[in-house]
Amino acid sequence: MKNLLIVDDEVLLAEGLHDTLAEAFVGRLQVFCCYSAERALEIADNVQIDILLTDINMPDCSGLELHRRLQEKQPDCRVIYLTGYSEFEYARTALEQHAFAYVLKGEGDGVVISTIERALSADGTEPAGEQTPPREADSSPNWLPALNNYICAHLDGDLSLNQLANFCHFHPVYLSRAYKEASGVTLSDYISQARLERAKQLLQSSRFTVQEISHMTGFATDNYFCRWFRKNTGITPHAYRRSGQKYKR
Repeated sequence: MKNLLIVDDEVLLAEGLHDTLAEAFVGRLQVFCCYSAERALEIADNVQIDILLTDINMPDCSGLELHRRLQEKQPDCRVIYLTGYSEFEYARTALEQHAFAYVLKGEGDGVVISTIERALSADGTEPAGEQTPPREADSSPNWLPALNNYICAHLDGDLSLNQLANFCHFHPVYLSRAYKEASGVTLSDYISQARLERAKQLLQSSRFTVQEISHMTGFATDNYFCRWFRKNTGITPHAYRRSGQKYKR
Protein backbone atom coordinates (compact mmCIF):
# COMPACT_ATOMS: atom_id res chain seq x y z
CA MET A 1 0.00 0.00 0.00
CA LYS A 2 1.29 3.45 -0.92
CA ASN A 3 1.24 6.54 1.27
CA LEU A 4 -0.41 9.91 0.62
CA LEU A 5 0.40 12.95 2.75
CA ILE A 6 -1.97 15.95 2.85
CA VAL A 7 -0.50 19.23 4.09
CA ASP A 8 -2.65 22.34 4.53
CA ASP A 9 -2.84 24.93 7.29
CA GLU A 10 -6.62 25.15 6.74
CA VAL A 11 -7.54 22.44 9.21
CA LEU A 12 -11.14 22.02 8.04
CA LEU A 13 -10.06 21.56 4.43
CA ALA A 14 -7.25 19.17 5.33
CA GLU A 15 -9.48 16.99 7.52
CA GLY A 16 -12.22 16.96 4.88
CA LEU A 17 -9.75 15.82 2.24
CA HIS A 18 -8.37 13.19 4.60
CA ASP A 19 -11.82 11.67 5.14
CA THR A 20 -12.74 11.86 1.45
CA LEU A 21 -9.49 10.38 0.13
CA ALA A 22 -9.24 7.69 2.80
CA GLU A 23 -12.70 6.52 1.73
CA ALA A 24 -12.02 6.85 -2.00
CA PHE A 25 -8.72 4.93 -1.87
CA VAL A 26 -9.43 2.42 0.90
CA GLY A 27 -7.08 -0.55 0.58
CA ARG A 28 -4.89 1.35 -1.91
CA LEU A 29 -3.55 4.37 -0.03
CA GLN A 30 -2.70 5.08 3.57
CA VAL A 31 -3.63 8.72 4.06
CA PHE A 32 -1.74 10.98 6.46
CA CYS A 33 -2.71 14.55 7.29
CA CYS A 34 -0.92 17.46 8.96
CA TYR A 35 -1.16 21.23 9.10
CA SER A 36 2.39 22.50 8.60
CA ALA A 37 5.37 21.86 6.36
CA GLU A 38 7.66 21.22 9.32
CA ARG A 39 5.39 18.46 10.60
CA ALA A 40 5.24 17.01 7.10
CA LEU A 41 9.04 16.75 6.99
CA GLU A 42 9.02 15.02 10.37
CA ILE A 43 6.57 12.44 9.03
CA ALA A 44 8.74 11.98 5.94
CA ASP A 45 11.66 11.04 8.18
CA ASN A 46 9.76 7.91 9.22
CA VAL A 47 7.37 7.16 6.36
CA GLN A 48 7.89 6.76 2.62
CA ILE A 49 5.66 9.39 0.99
CA ASP A 50 4.57 8.37 -2.49
CA ILE A 51 2.23 11.29 -3.15
CA LEU A 52 2.30 14.72 -1.52
CA LEU A 53 -0.85 16.87 -1.75
CA THR A 54 0.14 20.25 -0.39
CA ASP A 55 -1.16 23.78 -0.17
CA ILE A 56 1.20 25.93 -2.21
CA ASN A 57 1.14 28.87 0.22
CA MET A 58 1.45 28.25 3.98
CA PRO A 59 2.66 30.66 6.67
CA ASP A 60 5.52 28.59 8.12
CA CYS A 61 6.96 27.23 4.87
CA SER A 62 5.50 27.37 1.38
CA GLY A 63 4.44 24.25 -0.47
CA LEU A 64 7.13 25.10 -3.00
CA GLU A 65 9.82 24.95 -0.32
CA LEU A 66 8.29 21.80 1.18
CA HIS A 67 8.41 20.20 -2.27
CA ARG A 68 12.11 21.05 -2.63
CA ARG A 69 13.06 19.81 0.84
CA LEU A 70 10.98 16.64 0.60
CA GLN A 71 12.54 15.67 -2.70
CA GLU A 72 15.97 15.85 -1.06
CA LYS A 73 14.74 13.10 1.26
CA GLN A 74 12.46 11.23 -1.14
CA PRO A 75 13.16 12.11 -4.78
CA ASP A 76 10.51 9.72 -6.17
CA CYS A 77 7.60 11.43 -4.40
CA ARG A 78 4.99 12.89 -6.76
CA VAL A 79 3.81 16.33 -5.72
CA ILE A 80 0.35 17.77 -6.34
CA TYR A 81 -0.13 21.44 -5.48
CA LEU A 82 -3.50 22.43 -4.01
CA THR A 83 -4.11 26.15 -3.97
CA GLY A 84 -6.69 28.87 -3.92
CA TYR A 85 -4.20 31.12 -5.64
CA SER A 86 -4.09 31.31 -9.42
CA GLU A 87 -1.28 33.84 -9.68
CA PHE A 88 1.07 33.27 -12.57
CA GLU A 89 4.32 33.17 -10.62
CA TYR A 90 3.07 30.37 -8.36
CA ALA A 91 2.08 28.32 -11.37
CA ARG A 92 5.34 28.99 -13.18
CA THR A 93 7.36 27.83 -10.16
CA ALA A 94 5.21 24.70 -9.96
CA LEU A 95 6.12 23.95 -13.56
CA GLU A 96 9.81 24.59 -12.97
CA GLN A 97 9.87 22.28 -9.94
CA HIS A 98 8.29 19.46 -11.98
CA ALA A 99 5.18 19.12 -9.89
CA PHE A 100 2.90 16.33 -11.05
CA ALA A 101 -0.19 18.53 -11.07
CA TYR A 102 -1.61 21.89 -9.99
CA VAL A 103 -5.20 21.79 -8.64
CA LEU A 104 -7.19 24.88 -7.71
CA LYS A 105 -9.20 24.82 -4.49
CA GLY A 106 -12.88 24.97 -5.36
CA GLU A 107 -12.61 22.58 -8.28
CA GLY A 108 -14.13 19.85 -6.10
CA ASP A 109 -12.79 16.72 -4.46
CA GLY A 110 -13.69 14.69 -7.55
CA VAL A 111 -10.93 16.52 -9.40
CA VAL A 112 -8.48 15.79 -6.58
CA ILE A 113 -9.42 12.11 -6.69
CA SER A 114 -8.94 11.86 -10.45
CA THR A 115 -5.57 13.62 -10.18
CA ILE A 116 -4.39 11.17 -7.54
CA GLU A 117 -5.62 8.30 -9.73
CA ARG A 118 -3.35 9.60 -12.47
CA ALA A 119 -0.44 9.87 -10.05
CA LEU A 120 -0.96 6.25 -9.01
CA SER A 121 -1.12 5.04 -12.58
CA ALA A 122 2.14 3.98 -14.21
CA ASP A 123 0.94 5.38 -17.54
CA GLY A 124 -0.66 8.56 -16.20
CA THR A 125 -0.37 12.00 -17.67
CA GLU A 126 3.10 13.48 -17.85
CA PRO A 127 4.18 15.67 -14.91
CA ALA A 128 3.39 19.34 -15.21
CA GLY A 129 7.05 20.22 -15.71
CA GLU A 130 7.13 18.25 -18.97
CA GLN A 131 4.12 19.85 -20.61
CA THR A 132 4.41 21.82 -23.81
CA PRO A 133 5.51 25.46 -23.43
CA PRO A 134 2.82 27.92 -22.34
CA ARG A 135 0.80 29.77 -24.95
CA GLU A 136 -0.59 33.18 -24.15
CA ALA A 137 -4.37 33.43 -23.87
CA ASP A 138 -6.26 35.59 -26.34
CA SER A 139 -6.54 39.07 -24.85
CA SER A 140 -10.19 39.21 -25.92
CA PRO A 141 -12.67 38.30 -23.12
CA ASN A 142 -15.11 36.71 -25.60
CA TRP A 143 -14.18 33.26 -24.29
CA LEU A 144 -15.26 34.12 -20.74
CA PRO A 145 -19.07 33.67 -21.02
CA ALA A 146 -18.61 30.35 -22.82
CA LEU A 147 -16.25 29.11 -20.11
CA ASN A 148 -18.58 30.21 -17.31
CA ASN A 149 -21.50 28.46 -19.01
CA TYR A 150 -19.40 25.32 -19.39
CA ILE A 151 -18.50 25.37 -15.68
CA CYS A 152 -22.14 25.77 -14.61
CA ALA A 153 -23.20 22.91 -16.89
CA HIS A 154 -20.49 20.55 -15.59
CA LEU A 155 -20.43 21.11 -11.83
CA ASP A 156 -20.63 17.35 -11.31
CA GLY A 157 -17.83 16.61 -13.78
CA ASP A 158 -14.19 17.33 -14.46
CA LEU A 159 -13.47 21.00 -13.77
CA SER A 160 -9.74 20.60 -13.44
CA LEU A 161 -7.55 23.40 -14.65
CA ASN A 162 -6.29 21.20 -17.47
CA GLN A 163 -9.83 20.36 -18.63
CA LEU A 164 -10.93 23.99 -18.61
CA ALA A 165 -7.76 25.03 -20.41
CA ASN A 166 -8.45 22.43 -23.09
CA PHE A 167 -11.96 23.79 -23.50
CA CYS A 168 -10.59 27.30 -24.06
CA HIS A 169 -7.56 26.13 -26.05
CA PHE A 170 -5.26 27.93 -23.60
CA HIS A 171 -2.33 26.72 -21.55
CA PRO A 172 -3.43 26.05 -17.92
CA VAL A 173 -0.97 28.54 -16.43
CA TYR A 174 -2.15 31.35 -18.68
CA LEU A 175 -5.82 30.51 -18.24
CA SER A 176 -5.52 31.14 -14.49
CA ARG A 177 -4.03 34.58 -15.05
CA ALA A 178 -6.31 35.49 -17.96
CA TYR A 179 -9.46 34.53 -16.03
CA LYS A 180 -8.53 36.74 -13.08
CA GLU A 181 -7.69 39.65 -15.38
CA ALA A 182 -10.91 39.28 -17.41
CA SER A 183 -13.37 38.65 -14.56
CA GLY A 184 -11.83 40.19 -11.45
CA VAL A 185 -12.11 36.94 -9.49
CA THR A 186 -10.04 33.77 -9.47
CA LEU A 187 -11.20 30.73 -11.37
CA SER A 188 -11.42 28.67 -8.19
CA ASP A 189 -13.58 31.34 -6.52
CA TYR A 190 -15.99 31.34 -9.46
CA ILE A 191 -16.28 27.54 -9.43
CA SER A 192 -16.87 27.51 -5.69
CA GLN A 193 -19.56 30.20 -5.96
CA ALA A 194 -21.25 28.36 -8.83
CA ARG A 195 -21.34 25.18 -6.74
CA LEU A 196 -22.79 27.07 -3.80
CA GLU A 197 -25.53 28.75 -5.82
CA ARG A 198 -26.47 25.43 -7.45
CA ALA A 199 -26.55 23.67 -4.09
CA LYS A 200 -28.78 26.38 -2.61
CA GLN A 201 -31.15 26.15 -5.58
CA LEU A 202 -31.44 22.38 -5.33
CA LEU A 203 -31.90 22.41 -1.57
CA GLN A 204 -34.83 24.81 -1.74
CA SER A 205 -36.50 23.81 -5.00
CA SER A 206 -36.13 20.02 -5.26
CA ARG A 207 -36.61 16.81 -3.32
CA PHE A 208 -33.13 15.49 -4.06
CA THR A 209 -31.38 14.23 -0.94
CA VAL A 210 -28.37 16.04 0.45
CA GLN A 211 -26.21 13.13 -0.70
CA GLU A 212 -27.59 13.42 -4.25
CA ILE A 213 -27.04 17.18 -4.25
CA SER A 214 -23.47 16.74 -3.05
CA HIS A 215 -22.72 14.52 -6.05
CA MET A 216 -24.57 16.87 -8.42
CA THR A 217 -22.34 19.73 -7.32
CA GLY A 218 -19.06 17.84 -7.59
CA PHE A 219 -18.42 16.41 -4.13
CA ALA A 220 -17.41 12.79 -3.63
CA THR A 221 -18.98 12.51 -0.16
CA ASP A 222 -21.92 14.23 1.50
CA ASN A 223 -19.93 14.66 4.74
CA TYR A 224 -17.37 16.86 3.04
CA PHE A 225 -20.16 18.72 1.19
CA CYS A 226 -21.93 19.45 4.48
CA ARG A 227 -18.76 20.80 6.08
CA TRP A 228 -18.01 22.90 3.00
CA PHE A 229 -21.58 24.25 2.82
CA ARG A 230 -21.59 25.23 6.49
CA LYS A 231 -18.20 26.94 6.14
CA ASN A 232 -19.55 29.06 3.28
CA THR A 233 -23.04 29.84 4.63
CA GLY A 234 -22.86 29.45 8.39
CA ILE A 235 -25.60 26.81 8.46
CA THR A 236 -25.97 23.17 7.45
CA PRO A 237 -27.62 22.09 4.18
CA HIS A 238 -30.51 20.59 6.17
CA ALA A 239 -31.10 23.88 8.01
CA TYR A 240 -30.95 25.80 4.76
CA ARG A 241 -33.48 23.43 3.22
CA ARG A 242 -35.87 23.86 6.14
CA SER A 243 -35.76 27.63 5.59
CA GLY A 244 -37.16 27.22 2.08
CA GLN A 245 -39.53 24.27 1.84
CA LYS A 246 -40.30 24.75 -1.88
CA TYR A 247 -39.80 21.32 -3.35
CA LYS A 248 -40.09 20.58 -7.06
CA ARG A 249 -38.68 17.25 -8.24
